[in-house]
Amino acid sequence: MGKVKLSIDGQIDYMKNKSGIQFNIINEEEAKDFLTNNTYYFKIKSYAKNYEKYIEGDNTGKYINLEFAYLKEMSTLDMYFRRVIMKLSLDTEHFLKTQLLRDFASNDEGDGYSIIDELFSTYDYIEGNITKKERNSACSDLIIKYKGNFAIWNIVEALSFGDFTKLYQLYYSKYETKGSMEKYLWSVRFLRNAAAHNSCLLNSLRIPYSKKVKPNMRIMNFLSKIDGISREARNSKMKNPVVHDFVVTLFVFNNVTTSEKIKKKTMEELKGLIDGRFIANKEFFRKNQLIISYYDFVKKVIDYFYGLCV
Repeated sequence: MGKVKLSIDGQIDYMKNKSGIQFNIINEEEAKDFLTNNTYYFKIKSYAKNYEKYIEGDNTGKYINLEFAYLKEMSTLDMYFRRVIMKLSLDTEHFLKTQLLRDFASNDEGDGYSIIDELFSTYDYIEGNITKKERNSACSDLIIKYKGNFAIWNIVEALSFGDFTKLYQLYYSKYETKGSMEKYLWSVRFLRNAAAHNSCLLNSLRIPYSKKVKPNMRIMNFLSKIDGISREARNSKMKNPVVHDFVVTLFVFNNVTTSEKIKKKTMEELKGLIDGRFIANKEFFRKNQLIISYYDFVKKVIDYFYGLCV
């Protein structure tokens, strides 16, 4: 049998008496209002995974010095983080498409049609995905006009980002080109999808979603150039899927974005977030060395990329 349904009052009671979560900074009534109008129990409770529990004594299984206010703050920071990731991802997608079509235009091989035939034969579901958009999407007119006769220069407008990555990878596997990013798109796609689906990202610092991340060596070598990031820190932090994919996305964005104005504006927004809102309540986390260490790592990475565009 599953867990018992809890009312909002029941959720607060469970957090307080079963999980050991405290309500000294945000009281129970304020927490109830937040859970009623701003988020829901399962989501905000997930951030507790970043905190340790007592392993012995009367409080075994309860969290150590965990305030509800800390969970609320983490959920708020996660929201801001997802927003900036979406902007970063959309800009990256645009410049990946620009790069692909620019490289195709200067390539004497290929007519632009045969590679789409190969795309459809290799991934037969992609044509079906496009057909589903025929009557109910912003690109309906384009799909109706070119259906059955797609070329590389018009199909990019009809492809989802996931399907576009297949075209991108197919093209650069056929035509090796300096500056292509096909080895990194899985990370960009994963992070973008997680942010787009409003998934929690900052709840997996202590217990990652996956323990099988194999950091990309080119990215690791790139990180070795950043002052203040030790080899130990690189090896440790880049094993976390969210941190790894965020760093990879920054790397791809920096390499494919040809507009210095857009690059600078995006990095200013990121730096403003990490230097401003992320430390607005830094006293909440001063006892959590895990969170502090991740913050320091990501800040150094953002500062480095920011320095490349100013």
